[in-house]
Amino acid sequence: MGLSISWLPVKGKESEVVLRELGLALMGERDELPAESPVAAASLPGGWYVVIFDRYEHESVREDVLERVSTGCDVVAAGAEEHLMSSFASGWRDGQRLWWISHDADKGVYDLEVEGRVPNGFDRVRRERLDEQGGAGGSEADVDYVFDLPLEAAKLVTGFSHDETEPDDGFAVLTPAAGDRAPRDVPPAPADEAPAPKRRLSLFRRS
Repeated sequence: MGLSISWLPVKGKESEVVLRELGLALMGERDELPAESPVAAASLPGGWYVVIFDRYEHESVREDVLERVSTGCDVVAAGAEEHLMSSFASGWRDGQRLWWISHDADKGVYDLEVEGRVPNGFDRVRRERLDEQGGAGGSEADVDYVFDLPLEAAKLVTGFSHDETEPDDGFAVLTPAAGDRAPRDVPPAPADEAPAPKRRLSLFRRS
């Protein structure tokens, strides 16, 4: 079964501040895998703290949230919808988007939107994946290597991979914060809320 997932690594800001700005709180429970619970988090090597959401294009990776959370720190947002073979990643600092990469298989297996100054090493990875796609049959292949490119860009910066990273102490389960700790401009969604209808990535980009 394919995953539908988003994640938000932050560097340069205390984890308690990140959770407060996202309207989240620790539950005191832990998971082994990142998408077992609706929201979870983990500390990563290199000073990154990642929050994972079990839905693609989650509200917490919208542009207005990223502008706010990235104030005074570095943020990477990424997501994968494996049922539709869509993916995206972007890098932010001090409220400004630095780069953006996305893939939408509905537009073709070679679809790849790239904006800004991409992470170091991305051009090499792009050549490798495009070569693999061509070797597998190009547009007629039954695999989609281009789908991985936004996710690999995010990994180049943060070291986090949604299907590879396994912290020794697992992932801390999170819940919407109670009372006035939850920011008014980012209302938390109930854990049992039905997934929102799929939206186009234009909702998460500047026009």
